[in-house]
This record gives sequence, C-alpha cells and structure tokens, in this order.
Amino acid sequence: MRSVAAAVGTLVLVVCAAPRIAHAEGDVHAATGLGAGTSFGNGWEGDGVIPYGALRLAYRFDHWIGPVAYGRQGYAKVDQRLLTLVALGAQAWYSLDGLSPWLRVAWAHQHEEFIESAKEEPFGILFGVGRSVRHRGGLTFGAGADVPFTRSKKLEWFLSGEAFADWLFAGEAPGPTWYVGGMVSIGLNFTP
Repeated sequence: MRSVAAAVGTLVLVVCAAPRIAHAEGDVHAATGLGAGTSFGNGWEGDGVIPYGALRLAYRFDHWIGPVAYGRQGYAKVDQRLLTLVALGAQAWYSLDGLSPWLRVAWAHQHEEFIESAKEEPFGILFGVGRSVRHRGGLTFGAGADVPFTRSKKLEWFLSGEAFADWLFAGEAPGPTWYVGGMVSIGLNFTP
C-alpha cells in the first residue's frame, strides 16, 4: 500500500512541477467511461462478461506524451468479486485532423475482493485492505483514439474508444492471467 501511495504522490509532483521545469506546452487530460471485458488464462473460466467503469488522468507534454494514472472497477462472476485496478505509466498521443490515436503502457496493481467482504468493510476496497483482498500485479496495455467534438480557448471535449489488455501475475493469489476488453469514454483536455 505504501508503494501505491508513493507512486501516486510522485505522479502528482511530476504533473504539477513538470510544466514549470520543462517549459513545455502541454495539457491536463481526463476521461471517464464504461466498458466490458472478460478474463482467461491460468485455467480460469466462468467470469463471462465483466462490466467496468474507468477513470484516466494524464498530463500531455507538448500535447503528445506524458504520465498517466488509470483506474478501473469491475465485477466478475466467479467468487462474486470486485476487481479494482490501479495503474501508473505512460501514454502517447498522435494528433491527426479530428482524431488523436494513442497507446498506453502501465504498471498495474489489482485488488480482487469478494462482494460479501466489501459489504462488511466498504472502505477496505478503496484502500486495498480487508480480510479477503487478493493483491496481484502486472502490466496493462491500452490502445484507442480520442475524437474531439467541441472546444473553447482552454478546453477540448472528446469521445474516446479503447481496447485494453491486462497481464497479471498469478503468484499465490489465484486468478486469471489476462483481462481484456473495451471502453467508451467522455473526457476533456485543459490547456492552462
């Protein structure tokens, strides 16, 4: 838990201090959305369709690359468990006329907790603590595109579609090796 807090703190410092240090033009990027996925690997079967909600926050240096924080919450059928993914990494955008395709790679940490335990300790799922929380780490990859639909001097609103793949180490905590799916989001870019 301390490593996650340290990583989030470092990301906040980078996002806040980097524009002053690098003197690079950039923008704050935020998106939230809904999606669906599935899981497989490691002999794991039965999750079927997994519904998700997600949040993506980033700072884009020179409007094309930057650090990204990504979070996703889902529900899986096997063991009736909540899936909370927290990821920190980098994302790169390529600006085309009316479209910004992008790629993301990030270190991922996922908490998997039985829904009954989450009901007993509702704040435990937020902080990754509780009697039945399984901790798993790995990598998450994403590819998508942002499509702007309105803009002002400092704000640009966009719709976004993405495909994701999470590769998680099984270790001592049982669970699928892969989670894959897609998301549809709405977001904004703010240029200070």
